Amino acid sequence: MKNSYFKALSIFAFVVAISLISCREKTVYKTVKETEPFTIKKINTITLPTAIEWSTKENAAKAHIQKLETILAQPANKVNYISALTEVSIEVLISNRSKSIVKFWSPYLAGESSLQDFFTEWLSYTPTTSNPGKYIEYWDYLVNTESGLLLVNDNSFKLWFTTFLNFHGDFINSTSSISTLAEWMKYKGTTAHPFNIDDYERPDSSSPTGGFKSFNQFFLRNLKAGQRPLCSETTPNDVIVAPSDGGIFYLNRADGTVNIENLKNTDYELPGKSDRFDLKQVLPGYYNHFLGGDLLDILLWFTDYHHFHAPVNGTIVHQGMYNGSYNYDFGDYDPIDFFAPNLPSNSNKAEWYEKIGKHQRYVWIIKTKEFGLVAMVAIGFWGVGSIINAVKDNTTIEQGQYMGHFGYGGSSIVLAFNKDVNIEFKVGSQPVEDPNNPTLIKVRQCLGKLIQ
Repeated sequence: MKNSYFKALSIFAFVVAISLISCREKTVYKTVKETEPFTIKKINTITLPTAIEWSTKENAAKAHIQKLETILAQPANKVNYISALTEVSIEVLISNRSKSIVKFWSPYLAGESSLQDFFTEWLSYTPTTSNPGKYIEYWDYLVNTESGLLLVNDNSFKLWFTTFLNFHGDFINSTSSISTLAEWMKYKGTTAHPFNIDDYERPDSSSPTGGFKSFNQFFLRNLKAGQRPLCSETTPNDVIVAPSDGGIFYLNRADGTVNIENLKNTDYELPGKSDRFDLKQVLPGYYNHFLGGDLLDILLWFTDYHHFHAPVNGTIVHQGMYNGSYNYDFGDYDPIDFFAPNLPSNSNKAEWYEKIGKHQRYVWIIKTKEFGLVAMVAIGFWGVGSIINAVKDNTTIEQGQYMGHFGYGGSSIVLAFNKDVNIEFKVGSQPVEDPNNPTLIKVRQCLGKLIQ
C-alpha cells in the first residue's frame, strides 16, 4: 500500500487537494551537504493570485453538496457506497493498518453521518501543520476499494466531484482560508524535511499570517532574492540541474530490475505508490526515445517551493497538457493527438489505479545538443492540480530558468533521458540511485553530469 510519506506528497496535487500523511517520520531521507560551487542568478517571482471573498461562493457550494443526495439515491451508486464503507473497514482490519480509518467511517456505515456531512466538513477545511490531509486521507482509503472505484467512476458522480473540488479550491483561494497561517509561519518542518519561512517573501513579515490573504497565496509564495542559487559548472551544457525542490528518486522498472536492463517493459514503478508510470501513456509519440533511459522522480513536500525551472539548456520542441480525470479514470491517450486533453464521454474504466494517466500532467520535450531529447513531466496528483506553463513552443530555455508553477496542485516532477546517454546523477557527493528512499534536493542545485 502507499507509503505514508508519498501520501503526504500528494497534498497540493489537486487545485484543492490536501495530502495523505501518517507516520511521515518513518521515511528514510538522505540529506546531503552541498559542496559544489554556486553563482547567484535571479529567480523570477510571480504575482500571487488575488484572494476572493468566500461569501461569493459559499451558498452555491453548499447547494452543490446537497445534490449528492440525488446521485447516491441511484441504486448502483447506493450499493457501491455502502459496499465501499464495508470494504474499507474489512481491508484495514485485515492489513492491520490504522484503526482510525475504521473509526472514522463507522458512523457513515451505521447511517449516523452522511457523505454530504463529510464533504461539508471538507469544503471549508484549511490545512494544518499537524494534519494537512485530514479528509483526503480518509477519502483515499474509501475510494481505493473495488466498490469505491465503481462509485467514483460513475459519470454523474465524477461531474459532481469535479465541481466540488473546484469549490474547495475557491475556499482555499479565499480570505476565509487563513485561519492556520499563523502556525505555518512558525512551522519548522520535520527533522527529515526542515522548513524555514524566512527563505520566502512575505507580503508583511510582521503579520502573524505573513500578510498572505489566502492559503493559496502562502502555497505559491516566492523565494527571497539569493535563495536557490544556480549550480555553477565550468561546462554548464553538460550539467543537469534540479527542476524543483523535493525528494529525488531513481525509478526502477515495474518488475524490480533497474530500468536500463529491461527494455521490453515500458512501466516504471513509482516509489511508495500503488501506481505504475507507463512511458507509452505519459509520453505518447516520444516514449521510444526514453525507454531504458534514466528516469528520475522528484516528489514535492507540502512546504517545498512549488515553482519549477529548466533542468538543461535547450529548445522546447513539443509541449502539452493532459487534463487527467481527477485521479479516478484513465482514457486520455490518443495516438493521433499526442496531447489529447479530454476523456471520451463514455469512458468508465476502473483500471486507473495502475495508470499514471489518471493524473493531470504537463509534458515538455526539450531538444539539447549534449543529452539529445529530454522529457520533463509535471504531475498533479489527485488529477486537478493546476499546472501553469510559462514557456512557448520552439523557444530556447536556459538552465535554471523559470518554466512555471503548481497552482495549489501538483506534487511531482519527472525527468526522462535517452538510454544511449551516460549520465552520473549526484546531489553533492551522494549518488542518486535509490528507488525507495529520497535524497533531498533544492531547485537549480547540481543534479547530473554527462559522462563522455
